Amino acid sequence: MSTHVADDLDEQYEAVMGRKAPFTMVPDWITLHDELHPQAKAVYAVLAMHVNVSKKDDTAWPTRLTMAEMLGWTREQSPDKYLQQLEAAGAIDTEDWSRPNGARGKLYYVHQTPPAGYTGVTTVAEWYKRRREALAAAGPAPKPGRPRKDATELKAAKTAIAKKTTAARPADEKPVKKTAAKKTATKEKTPEELALDKKAQDGADKWWTTAKDLADKKKMKPLMGSKRQQSGYFLNLRTKIRDALDAGYDSRVIWRALEQLGEWSPAKREWETTLASLNGIPVGRRPSGRAPIFTNSQWTQGGDDPSAPSVAPTTPDLSEYGFEDDDVA
Repeated sequence: MSTHVADDLDEQYEAVMGRKAPFTMVPDWITLHDELHPQAKAVYAVLAMHVNVSKKDDTAWPTRLTMAEMLGWTREQSPDKYLQQLEAAGAIDTEDWSRPNGARGKLYYVHQTPPAGYTGVTTVAEWYKRRREALAAAGPAPKPGRPRKDATELKAAKTAIAKKTTAARPADEKPVKKTAAKKTATKEKTPEELALDKKAQDGADKWWTTAKDLADKKKMKPLMGSKRQQSGYFLNLRTKIRDALDAGYDSRVIWRALEQLGEWSPAKREWETTLASLNGIPVGRRPSGRAPIFTNSQWTQGGDDPSAPSVAPTTPDLSEYGFEDDDVA
């Protein structure tokens, strides 16, 4: 068991003994060994578990499969490379031997002390001492974030780049002066466009207030969605009103269309169709692309002659459409 000096330990952490149970001792130099893989240290602990303490020997002979199962591995060969690491570090020695049943196996000598000539850390106090020395040699910790270049270093780098660019330029070529990037000029609106914008804004505000009153009276569905979505609906409505005014629709027609549709922000197709209908523009239906089964002339005996007397229609001849009389009956 290691002995420590309180001043040599990190004072930020403290570990105390809790519930006690059967345990296996792993020397500090094994735990602190910087060349051993963590899995190799786990294999050492498994080997130490098998040492017969009551017989006061240092030998163990678990099979590789046993060690693999204890450490949660599925392959019998998994401990091999870690056993090789332990043997190279002088933590164990191996010897071929035969079991009482004749099976050949390995006998492991588990060492608690480091081999002769070991220069690594052997105690926790020594580990903290070396850590403090390393931190002191490294200097203050860098500030978080991307390190910035020194002003002198940055100026020298710019000068080097400028010299390299000048050397690569032909002698007869004049240097191009750097000019500030020109911002894209925003087209100024005409007084007529500004007046149209204000009229559309006023119309949208008026309809928004009217729609709120209608929704409160249960005559129109309430406005749903988040604040951001509602703002989008309002901007959509204002754009529709402005486009309608720009297209020549009267403001009274636009208001009637809003009342007829009863929407906070009407859909584009219904909006355009309603405006055209209220303005007296005929709105035709889209052709379905399907021809009628029967024509009007087939339902009258007069045929296509408009002067022929109109009589009650008779059943048309369905044979030309693939039907038989029995099928109709």
